[in-house]
Amino acid sequence: MSQPVPHAVPEEAAPTQAPLTLLRIPGDTPEALDSFWLREVFQGDRVPQLTLRAVLLGGGIGAITCATNLYAGLKMAVAFPVAITAALLAHTAHGAMRRVAPGAAGAPLSPLETCSAQAVASSAGYATGGALVSVQGAWLLTTGSHPPGWALLAWTFLLSALGVLFAVPLKRKLVDHEQLPFATGTAAAATIRALHATGASSRPSLSMLGLGGGIAALVTLVRDGLGRLPYVFPFPGALGGWPLERLGFGFETSLLPLGAGALLGLRLTASWLLGALLIHGVVAPRVFASGLLPPEGDFLAWSLWPGTAALTTASLLHFALEGRVLGRALRGLFRRTPATPHPVDALQVPGRWLLAGLAVLTPATLAVAKVGFGVPLPHAALAVALSFVLCLIACRVTGETDVTPVGPLGQVTQMTYGVLLPRNVEANLATAGITVNAASSAADLLSDVKTGHLLGAHPRRVFLAQLLGCAVGAAAVVPLFFLLVPDRAALGGERFPAPAATVTASIAQVLASGLSGVEPGTRAALGWAALVAAGLTLAERRVPERVRHWVPSPLGMGLACLLPASTALGFFLGGLAAAVARKVSPGAQEGRVVTLAAGLIAGEGLMGVGIVLSQALW
Repeated sequence: MSQPVPHAVPEEAAPTQAPLTLLRIPGDTPEALDSFWLREVFQGDRVPQLTLRAVLLGGGIGAITCATNLYAGLKMAVAFPVAITAALLAHTAHGAMRRVAPGAAGAPLSPLETCSAQAVASSAGYATGGALVSVQGAWLLTTGSHPPGWALLAWTFLLSALGVLFAVPLKRKLVDHEQLPFATGTAAAATIRALHATGASSRPSLSMLGLGGGIAALVTLVRDGLGRLPYVFPFPGALGGWPLERLGFGFETSLLPLGAGALLGLRLTASWLLGALLIHGVVAPRVFASGLLPPEGDFLAWSLWPGTAALTTASLLHFALEGRVLGRALRGLFRRTPATPHPVDALQVPGRWLLAGLAVLTPATLAVAKVGFGVPLPHAALAVALSFVLCLIACRVTGETDVTPVGPLGQVTQMTYGVLLPRNVEANLATAGITVNAASSAADLLSDVKTGHLLGAHPRRVFLAQLLGCAVGAAAVVPLFFLLVPDRAALGGERFPAPAATVTASIAQVLASGLSGVEPGTRAALGWAALVAAGLTLAERRVPERVRHWVPSPLGMGLACLLPASTALGFFLGGLAAAVARKVSPGAQEGRVVTLAAGLIAGEGLMGVGIVLSQALW
């Protein structure tokens, strides 16, 4: 039973120090979870957090990482993880400043200052939200010209900030009470703890962090920098008459999925692998054999349709089953005096902040949609409302799988407006941009909130750091987008193949005639995927607790449709290794395995950023 909780936030109490291995807050009820966090984890107001130097550090790092992700997205449709990289860079950069100019640099960064710098940089790094590399690139390919510069700048900031606001009502449920893994956020917390640990307790964490980072960086350098290592070693053999290599089965040399899989757990990653075996090993040969796709066709471009249906159905059904909880969270925004408030509630983002932000950002977004992109006001308003629903999906999927499905969610919007505004390709792309930017920002906020929650940060300050990062990212990345892509001729060539933009533009053109543009076989796959996802979601809720872990995760199964089978194998091997380590040494999962996994993620991210920057400059 939890101890009694004081009726006010203990601002004068000395800051506590949570155990360095704490990855979950213990407690059987929401009140017990909140009480433990407030008593044992929350660091109080005496620990510096959102300071000027943290914001400046985060802003500078964010400007670099958002530029790098823009370049990498245009070239190969990938984005490097920013949170862990930003934490390491902030800690290293400030350490160097203290050696060069100790008087100006001041005292060492506190863990919460590093957390704030990481939140600003992470928000800035994802300010593109995938929209510039996909939706805006598709706009240029389709229309032949850029939208006005002012419109794109306002669009990027407004939608990123709107996504941050949309995530606020979800924070208490997904992060505080359900404690979804948010693997990148958890790894960032483990990284920051290792960087700031002192004494003998710091040596194992730092050594495992360094070991993982060094191995991943070396492999990434040999593979991506020197070109001496293939990205995938394909498996020999065939399934259904098709080579396993053509179906995407192989062993990836990327160590990032191994690190992320170790943090996500065995059930999710095993479900992911099971889904990959079904969709790539059973369904793909039948799709090719039936003529639904030509032999040289891109199966992932087709499988994103059933994957989108599965993710959407599972997430919406889960929230429908938890409707009372979500309803209480939303009603709390309008209630002046909540019924029995917990002291932790006083630390959250106030409802009046959220309502004021929505009152400003929503009309501004509608105005830019109308004037800058030609979207009718009623349809723009519907897109904003739809984005909130899709943010629910993005946040839950990211929390459970550490992958934000912004592409599939953008396709949901494209399908919707393919019906509502047929033959209006521009409106189709602009409304998809609303979804992509808002959903990615919302999911990123909760990943950063997860980091701050485990470190005992003040939730409001993490929220403010995110908003600052949105402004920094928009100001940095939009001018760079115009510089790198001055006209249509810059896309589609060897320098910027822009695969995400090409796929988005193709879907917009297909859906210009409504859902009739989707093949009947594909529509049937959508229905079956939604039905399976609904069944698994209900099974998760209804089966006894002792057998629940044997029920495949519908989110993991759906995610298998969006990525190659080789990636699913990497995640599974990471989850399996962590499970074995937990069995052999129960404390390993919460200690060395976590920091090793964080090192694998950070090492590949840092080296990948360095390689892309060097290729851009030389």
